[in-house]
Amino acid sequence: MIIKQTVVDQIEITRTGDIQVRFGKLLVEGDNEISCQWHRTMIPPGGDVDAQLAVVNAHLIQMGEQPVDAAGIAKIKAHAQTAWTPEKS
Repeated sequence: MIIKQTVVDQIEITRTGDIQVRFGKLLVEGDNEISCQWHRTMIPPGGDVDAQLAVVNAHLIQMGEQPVDAAGIAKIKAHAQTAWTPEKS
């Protein structure tokens, strides 16, 4: 059985504090990844992570893909909290 998944593949924080996220839109059969395409977004410093990921999820669903799960969203939010502290601005 082939399963669609969307996973957080890469999180990059630029020197200006932008968070760039690459998602893998996967097709998985058993333990084998048979396809992967990329989907990306960027969140500026102090940006609304929840709002941006809601837009990403709506777009993924519109394309027939799986949305980013709660664990992936939590991972991105944790990076944002670490990157966007006053002492790092």
